[in-house]
Amino acid sequence: MASQATVPTPLASTSTVMNTDSGRLLVSPPQNSETAPPRRYQELLSRVLDGGIAVGIAVVAQLLMAGIQGVLNVNSNKVEFPPSVVAMAAIFGLFCACGCIFPGAEDFYRNHLKRPADLLNRHMSIGFTIPFLMICKGSLTDVWVIGPIIGCFVLTGLFNTVLSYVLALPLQCLMVRWDSGSWSSSDIEKGSPTTEKERQNPKLRSPVKSVCDSMDTEDFSLGVPPPESMTPDSKASPTHPLSFSTSTKLWCLANPMLLLMWTLTLTIGLPLRVCLALDTPLSTLLLFALWLSTLAIQSSLKTSPYLRPFARTLLSGLFNAVFWTSLTMAAYLLLDGHLSSRPLQAMLTTLESHNPFSSALLNSFSVPLTAGDVALSILNAGLVSWGLKLYEYRLQLLSRAGLTVFTVSSLIALGNVSCGPLLAHTMGVAPQGRALAFAARSVTLALGNPVLDTLSADKSLNAAMVVISGIVYQMSLGLGVGRFLEKHLVNIGGRDDHTNDTTTTITTSKGENDPRTVAAGVAVGINAAAMGTAYLYETKSEAAPYSALSMMALGIMTVVFSTIGPLVSWVLGSVGA
Repeated sequence: MASQATVPTPLASTSTVMNTDSGRLLVSPPQNSETAPPRRYQELLSRVLDGGIAVGIAVVAQLLMAGIQGVLNVNSNKVEFPPSVVAMAAIFGLFCACGCIFPGAEDFYRNHLKRPADLLNRHMSIGFTIPFLMICKGSLTDVWVIGPIIGCFVLTGLFNTVLSYVLALPLQCLMVRWDSGSWSSSDIEKGSPTTEKERQNPKLRSPVKSVCDSMDTEDFSLGVPPPESMTPDSKASPTHPLSFSTSTKLWCLANPMLLLMWTLTLTIGLPLRVCLALDTPLSTLLLFALWLSTLAIQSSLKTSPYLRPFARTLLSGLFNAVFWTSLTMAAYLLLDGHLSSRPLQAMLTTLESHNPFSSALLNSFSVPLTAGDVALSILNAGLVSWGLKLYEYRLQLLSRAGLTVFTVSSLIALGNVSCGPLLAHTMGVAPQGRALAFAARSVTLALGNPVLDTLSADKSLNAAMVVISGIVYQMSLGLGVGRFLEKHLVNIGGRDDHTNDTTTTITTSKGENDPRTVAAGVAVGINAAAMGTAYLYETKSEAAPYSALSMMALGIMTVVFSTIGPLVSWVLGSVGA
């Protein structure tokens, strides 16, 4: 719910960075400013405003998806296509059209919509928690059952990662070197309106140009400005510890939603569960409380001044919000099931009814919403809001790099649909539904559901593979694996950076259309889906838009290939279905 909105950084004398979402909630209060409370109140108001706009965006997204779903349901014989993807494309097209007609559209987006959209993107990954938990429905305790699944998962993951990067890197190099015709002089290919200025003044360039550069283990900010950035006044200002009451007040101002969710859980959700035997209020409020808590702890690990950079990266990667929220929700289900004498399978059904808010609107809320439905609604709204992110990065996407992304994503999608289930079946993955889940191995949930429905594949296994891939990529990139591979493999044989050789310049130059940036974004988007893309947005990597585009292109083309009758018949026949 990679895509994190931030408010302006506090003064250099403060000891924390305040974010507009709950991603950094457990923050230490400032130690040396008597004017901190007024600033905190202003920041709180700004965060509340951003949160309100984010909720408005989510509501509009649900209404738009409901309308699109109603239109798609008119002719049920047509291909089922995710309404969230259609809504995303509609938002992207609408803002592009408005940008051409109204000159102030770009400023309006950046001033009023960018931070709320980033906030929604930050929390969209909560939609993975319940599908990941549903893996408990299957019988995966036998080593002869889970062994082939793990083996095929690892093998396909390595193959897809290497293949996507190897295909994207040389293809984008060819695109960059092809400087004939109007492409070389188009404004779209320049990447941004300030590119020419950046060439003349390198200091204007962003320090983060490659996903590998942005994942350096030393890049995690502690919230303290570097010494050279401090003004003389800030260096000379004395530090005075705040009283306990002041510190508590500042902590509460920094963590309003976390406190609110736990308060509602204990005062509303728990009494309703005990007195009226209502499962949904408690499970929904508890899901949000646990989600915000795990995000807060993860952020505290990232910014802790008491841990070494390597330890911060390792612990923050291990404390993945989706994984630990799902784990704690599983513990809650076991405890509630024990107290109410209900088996785990019955408890799992109380969390999911496959009825998100947009579908409930069409059905007049005939089926009550559950915690999983609310989380899935946030995920779908986040996907729709990616239309805004695509508009933000439209100059990079509507370029030769966009063609590279679409070509590689289409080839990988075709390979996954045609060869993924066959490989899984050959390695002994059974029954057929689990083998067919590898047709959409890393396709994000909202895009993969139509494929899984067409093939009658195992959705819980698919959700687990998507989440685990995202966790592995987050930890690997955070620990500098991408940077290491780029340094020791991609640049093998490269000459010194000061050489005038054109090929070396293409490989080592940084920018929106840099082959390494594009290839890294393609690799992350194809293999880590929404979790990896959200992580790139969070780290402000320029590979993020290519990751989002490749994720969407992979999902869309997977849906397209799964509608080809002869191909589907061959895939089903190859696994004995």
